[in-house]
Amino acid sequence: MACIGTISALGAVLTLASAGDDRSLAIGAEASFPPYVELAADGSLTGHDYELMQEICARLARHCDWQTVTFEELIPGVIEGRFDVVLGGMAITPERRRLVDFTTSYAPGGGLDWFVGPPEAPQPDKARISVEAGTIHESYLQAEGLSYRGYPTEFDALKAVAGGQADMALGPYQGRPELDELIYGKGLEFLLSVEIPDEGVGMAVCRGNTALLNDLNATLEAMRKDGALDALESRWF
Repeated sequence: MACIGTISALGAVLTLASAGDDRSLAIGAEASFPPYVELAADGSLTGHDYELMQEICARLARHCDWQTVTFEELIPGVIEGRFDVVLGGMAITPERRRLVDFTTSYAPGGGLDWFVGPPEAPQPDKARISVEAGTIHESYLQAEGLSYRGYPTEFDALKAVAGGQADMALGPYQGRPELDELIYGKGLEFLLSVEIPDEGVGMAVCRGNTALLNDLNATLEAMRKDGALDALESRWF
């Protein structure tokens, strides 16, 4: 299966990762963003989006070939043909739509994001800010003209604050028990909230891959109608 993708001005024709095996889909995800995708105690993948994609593959009679990478590798990986589908709590935004095609949204986005740091941290316009690279939070900092450095994971961004390399971190940190030790355990606090708008959560595929996009959207719609999406949401959220 092939699609047309655009990399900046190159306009290259790209072949998707599954081109050699029509029954396999190369799925890219970050494995540290619960409840969407995370590692279970035994090291296997779990989470809402993991179960969702597994169910979609089963309904399409295809095999999910999972690959875990950092978040900032996901959209470039689709564009370059490393992955057929990327997901994992990925917010749909106009900026991302210019790079990839998105399915219909299957989970709400929005909500508050937080600047986290020590009580004496300066205001964001005076601060050195750490953030997970490739996220809408990095895009927000860039649009606001704030000083920041991107890190491979949320954990690294928070560790930079605890280690003094940054004054505060921005991210979706509230209600995340797995981050408590990096926040409360290091004497950090939730300092300031911001709302970064999006169009919900979806899966991304290479631009122009209409066949795959239609398959995904049709399966998502079927899961809405038969209650499978609601069941997943109830279990994970």
